[in-house]
Amino acid sequence: MTDIQLLSHTQSNTVRVRSAAFALFWLALASELVYLFLLALVPLPALHLIPTPLSGLYPWLLQPSRWLAMPLQTLTNVFGGSPAPLLGGALIALGLLYLVGLSQLTGIGDRRWLIGLLGGALVFGLTLLLLPSIFSDNVFTSMFAGRTLGYYHLDPFQIAPIHLPNDAYASWIQTRRDQHDITLPLWLYLSTLFTQLSSNPATTLLLFKGFALLAHLLNIVLVWSILSKIAPKHRLSGALIYAWNPLVLIELAGNGQSEGLLMLLLLLATWCTLQRRRPVYALGALLCFGLAISTNMIALLLAALYAWFIVDHTRGYWHAVLAAGWRILTMLLPLALLFLPLWHGATTFFALTSTVDVAHFIHSPIGLLALLLRGFYSWFAHLTHMPAYLDPITSADMTVRASATFVFVLIYLRQFGTVRDASLLNLHLTDANDPASTLTSVDTLIYGWISSILWYLLLVSGWFWPGYILWLFWAVALRRRDAFSFTLLILTSTTPLLYTLSDFNTASVTIYQIAIIFGPPLVYFIGARTRERLTSSVAK
Repeated sequence: MTDIQLLSHTQSNTVRVRSAAFALFWLALASELVYLFLLALVPLPALHLIPTPLSGLYPWLLQPSRWLAMPLQTLTNVFGGSPAPLLGGALIALGLLYLVGLSQLTGIGDRRWLIGLLGGALVFGLTLLLLPSIFSDNVFTSMFAGRTLGYYHLDPFQIAPIHLPNDAYASWIQTRRDQHDITLPLWLYLSTLFTQLSSNPATTLLLFKGFALLAHLLNIVLVWSILSKIAPKHRLSGALIYAWNPLVLIELAGNGQSEGLLMLLLLLATWCTLQRRRPVYALGALLCFGLAISTNMIALLLAALYAWFIVDHTRGYWHAVLAAGWRILTMLLPLALLFLPLWHGATTFFALTSTVDVAHFIHSPIGLLALLLRGFYSWFAHLTHMPAYLDPITSADMTVRASATFVFVLIYLRQFGTVRDASLLNLHLTDANDPASTLTSVDTLIYGWISSILWYLLLVSGWFWPGYILWLFWAVALRRRDAFSFTLLILTSTTPLLYTLSDFNTASVTIYQIAIIFGPPLVYFIGARTRERLTSSVAK
């Protein structure tokens, strides 16, 4: 009887594995067809995307658009002459395929599954690598900054594209031509290296996008390795969450963003943290966090929580503060060393701080509250006949920013208490009496990271662009599956729709933009939490 049950169990597992592999194959095929459709769609001028030099170097990249010219024109006429609904439909299709695929794939999986995920990500990435038009010109801004430093030997924090109008790279920058770029030193040095390897903008663009794709593939391996330690039952689904996410692929392989390097360094730091009782890995984690801060200052929020998590809290409060303090200083050391050749005193300082825009809200959820408060303040100023020199708009913006920043500080400080409790819990739990102790404590730290960046984006940052979600998304793949995680997955599926709405910047349309991006995740989260509470109350 036992042999029969074992045989039945083995056959059941075989059928389940084949079914999952079949579902994964069809998911990959359908997704690739949509990416190929994007390849044909993005050259349309009416979309107002960012043209690239790739179409000049490889004219055949425009051939799919020519083949589908008549069908695309017919579909465009259906939507009033604008191809934006077609682009939005393609992005929605990618998001739905991604979410449906996640619901179909579970289990541990061996390395053959990892190879499949890497192969699919590589195919998708190569397709997006060849997009003749891209969604953001940030990569050209990075290229110009690198060329300013490496070719012209000028200060990239002082030179804007408008100062070098005849430069081969400056002509591809469509926005912020009168502003210098604030690229932190590690990414600036890499940008300089890439621009030194080739003077052809098309080749340099491929270097940037190829590097971002390579970072993405390495990140997949790191996610798999980390989950093999803390949650082996979820490593396949977790790796899929990151590997085939449309937003990640579009931002890295499509747009060549620096977030690929940022996520690589943060994942390396997390991997080093899991190597117990090895001082060299502890030092490696500090170094990776330091390099991540040298790429994007948002990593400083994570580094401070990490330092507070790893210190020994049993020896007193001030000992923990000092221990966390020297670790934070150690993590800031790479930033200081990399900045030394670029630092020119007050000139550099004011160049860095002057780019902080506190006067505008771009696609920001907190901007919706600012719009409402502007209306109320303007009405009140008109009602009370306030002097003209009292600007109600500025007052409303400052009220919103100050209040939101104060709330964020409270939320962020609360995360320190949460990770401290998790750190103390981990000291009393061992693998012998609680195999999930590591998962419990690390999951708490990861949740603190995600929450800190999410609330920063919602409350503090006046700007919101799709690439910002990548600051926290790498950590979503590492934590347990719950309503919060799935809410963020839905957010990654709705965020790319901003690229179809970026041409509409009136106040009324801004409200619709925020509703389209943040509405579905919020509705799902409220519904999921309500269902959980009803279920728990019925159980009681």
